[in-house]
Amino acid sequence: MDIEHIRRRAQEIWEAEGRPEGEHERHWLQAEREQAGDGELPQTSSPAHHSATTIPDGGGTTSEAVTGEDGEPGSFSPGELASENK
Repeated sequence: MDIEHIRRRAQEIWEAEGRPEGEHERHWLQAEREQAGDGELPQTSSPAHHSATTIPDGGGTTSEAVTGEDGEPGSFSPGELASENK
């Protein structure tokens, strides 16, 4: 393996993720895997970056479309804000 190539790639990953502290080992290992060609796609953000992201458990699809007087979804003209039609 080319150590210099791995070092440069690990730095690219680190910079692409916004230079997070404490992730150097993961970046290095990811760069090694990429060079080894194991087929894994490169990770572009860290799990810590997504830790504050929550996906609500809605149990289905819902819509909060603004309805007209007839109960049908309303329509908006370009440039018109939905909040103005409530």
